[in-house]
Amino acid sequence: MSIYREIEQTDKVFGRVRKVSSGLFSTGFECTDFFLDQNEIKSNISGWVANKQDTSNTTEYLMPSFDDFGNTLNYVEENVVFEGESSGTLGENKKKWDQVSFGDYYVNVYNEPTYVDGLPNDNSTSQFSISYGNKNGYGSLNSDLSTSVTKAVYNQYKNILLGPGDSSWTFALDSNTNAFKDRDSIYVINFSSSQLKEKFDPGNLEFRLTITHNDITVSETFRDDSRFVTSSTRNTSTGKVYQIVTGSIVDEMSDEKRYAVGSGEGSGESFGFAYPDLGILVLNPFALSCHFGSKIEEELISRGESEEASQKNNAGRQLSWYGKEDPSILNTGDEVGSLDLQYGTERNHQNFLKLFRAIKLGGSFKARSTEFVPSKHYFIRVKNTDFNYSNNPSFVYSGKEATQIHEEGSGPNRDYWVGRLRHEDFIDDPKSYITTVGLYNENNELVAVAKCSVPILKSFDTETLIKVKLDF
Repeated sequence: MSIYREIEQTDKVFGRVRKVSSGLFSTGFECTDFFLDQNEIKSNISGWVANKQDTSNTTEYLMPSFDDFGNTLNYVEENVVFEGESSGTLGENKKKWDQVSFGDYYVNVYNEPTYVDGLPNDNSTSQFSISYGNKNGYGSLNSDLSTSVTKAVYNQYKNILLGPGDSSWTFALDSNTNAFKDRDSIYVINFSSSQLKEKFDPGNLEFRLTITHNDITVSETFRDDSRFVTSSTRNTSTGKVYQIVTGSIVDEMSDEKRYAVGSGEGSGESFGFAYPDLGILVLNPFALSCHFGSKIEEELISRGESEEASQKNNAGRQLSWYGKEDPSILNTGDEVGSLDLQYGTERNHQNFLKLFRAIKLGGSFKARSTEFVPSKHYFIRVKNTDFNYSNNPSFVYSGKEATQIHEEGSGPNRDYWVGRLRHEDFIDDPKSYITTVGLYNENNELVAVAKCSVPILKSFDTETLIKVKLDF
């Protein structure tokens, strides 16, 4: 009875590669819950001191607490100081910012809270990160002591995604197929490498953004246009590049879905680009703001609130507001920090929190990841004379059973029964069941185990072929 059988060279097939697609997120194809780590978004300028509301002249040092969108819950604009400096407003004290952390450059988005009841949550995994970049450094706290964070982000992704001659992201206009608009501001969504594997699957990307204004809520669904183009927009060192358009993955395509609808800044501009090979989305803040602002404006007009609808600083514009008009006017006393709260943020930095809020309120992000898996195939041929007998101890009588039989006087002596087949029929017509295939190297060391989906009956009357596939 053979225990091992050598696999012939003709039964080995190497060099096969197969495409494997699966849900990109820890929850599968769709992610519906989005969380921040408060420790990550707490930057140097998020720490502040508020005066106590009592008759004493003492000061209470407060750590910021955040809501689900990254806004501080205990923010008091009129009584803010930094690191023990004299009392003043946020706008007065922002000049004192002289340190940055990674939480000023980007924010990680998790599928579950990072902490539960004060303890780390092992099931919380980063799904993607969000960044905001500005070519001029707008949206940063700029001074002689600080760093142009948004400028660094913009240049980083410019170097990664654009060609050598491109200094800005260029978004198409719907008025003329040959017309384009250079934009100095971008949002970037970068999928986590552990979730992405090799790339996200074009045509299976969909996300919803939601903006609120008082009691008005407007939403829009976005996807890539890979299903409707014969070739990508560009095919450079970054791989294929597709346009971000409106609609779900099951909708039909039309040309108007490619561009922002509305009037004013960002009107008629494309929404952004998808880089599936790199797992990156680049969004146009002005196109998004115009599109949502137009929806809010339509609702306000339908309510007879035309005056409010005509104002530029409605909630639809918040996604394109970078917090500071021009870093060069920082020390002139003309800062525009008073407008920060009107545009949905209490800070004129960490603008990526605006996009995070829109994603969280949208409540749906769908994507599939793709990886190409090298495989080896082994064809295990079990001939009619092979492996009909089992090495399982239950197949034969044990020494203890043989002793018991001998003592009972059932036939010959004990040695006759030891190792004898338990069922007489198995002497001439044995049967076994194949459940597992072990692959061994030349030193008879077990290196791989394959399990059959169902036990395979084996006898002298049957032969079987088992294909074992190893993925790497």
